[in-house]
This record gives sequence, structure tokens and C-alpha cells, in this order.
Amino acid sequence: MSVCAGGKEQGHLFRRELLEHLLMAHILDLYDIHARERGAKPVSERAWQLLQRLIELLYRGEHLCRRDLPYFASLLCVTPHYLSDVSRAVSGRPASYWIDYFTLREVGRLLLWKDIPLAEVAERLHFSSLSYFSRYVQKHFGMSPSAYRRRL
Repeated sequence: MSVCAGGKEQGHLFRRELLEHLLMAHILDLYDIHARERGAKPVSERAWQLLQRLIELLYRGEHLCRRDLPYFASLLCVTPHYLSDVSRAVSGRPASYWIDYFTLREVGRLLLWKDIPLAEVAERLHFSSLSYFSRYVQKHFGMSPSAYRRRL
């Protein structure tokens, strides 16, 4: 369980496992598309497991505390370069893509709540400052957090 993740899950008793498997199915679909387009060769079971462990860390909320690739690589006991290579081989995307993917989903979710100030959103996601958070959102969404919020 993540240090930053909080709250008690309610609902389906196997919600976490269900969502993990749905996410893995999504990754497999992406890999299938990527492999067909590029004629990629099959990857090892170890590579699949490493990417699955990364996705599990992200699903559990580790991206809420840290978003840097070396952090995730150290949790998985591999080098950042190796983790990114394996992720690219399995999914067609580098490991940093998955870290950003989960982070941006959470950013989008929090920006939906217009009563939460932008500074609080940045704080909840452990950005070092509101300006760094704004630059991150601008880079990935192509607009500022307030502009993104207005479009919702």
C-alpha cells in the first residue's frame, strides 16, 4: 500500500484485483496493436511481470508521491534505463509514459472538483510548487490548469 494513498475502499470485495486485471488487459491490447504495426518479437515472461509490477505500483498510488523514473526503478530493483526498455518492448511506451498516464488521470479527476483550489490539487499530488504543477499540466494538456478546468 502506498504511503500517500489514503482512504478505505468500498464496494466490490475484489475491486483492486478486478481493476488491476482490466488495466493489464488494456496494456495487452496496446501491445498487440504496437506489435502488429511494428512486427515486434515476443517478449519474455519476466518482462511482462516487470511491467505488471510497475503498473501495480502506479495503481496503488505511488505516483501520488513521486513521479521520477529512478524512484520506480529502485522500487523494482532495476535501472531506470532497463525499466524503460522493458516497458517499451512490452507496451510500446517507455515507463515514464505510464507514470505520466496515471498522474494525468489523477490531475484530471482532481481538476473536475472546482471547489478544490489549484494549490491544494498541486499539494495533494506532491508537486513542489503550484508553478511546477502548472507547467506539468501545460506540457501534457496543452493548457493551464485553470483553462483546463474551465473547459470541463
